[in-house]
Amino acid sequence: MVLMTEDGATTYGSFASNRVLTPLHAEFQALLWAMKSSIQLDQASMTFETDCLQLVRLLEEDEEDNWPSMLAEFDEFHLIRSMFTFCSICFIPRSLNVRADRLAKGARSRGFSFSHVNTQLPVWMAPEANLLVVF
Repeated sequence: MVLMTEDGATTYGSFASNRVLTPLHAEFQALLWAMKSSIQLDQASMTFETDCLQLVRLLEEDEEDNWPSMLAEFDEFHLIRSMFTFCSICFIPRSLNVRADRLAKGARSRGFSFSHVNTQLPVWMAPEANLLVVF
């Protein structure tokens, strides 16, 4: 997660969990974690960007009846979404999502469950990601 506020402040976050059924479940879990983290950081109006087009389409079409294995995630999503004054989820190509992608890959390579949220990049993050600037 890379959270950029209107005043220019940036917060970085990583989340890893060993217990997911599919890559789509992992993407959904990461989105839910980012949403909860945003609420905890008092961000009530958010646009979430993900490079998982399948997740965006799933949420846009509200296909929870077609994905019974994700009912718990859908329930949690609707509950958390109701806590925002504004909340949207949109697709962003991976090439424009480099820092968040590096954070996700670094979290996955750690090999254990954890959560990290801070205004500083974690020391284990790839050094080249520290140099990336988003305009």
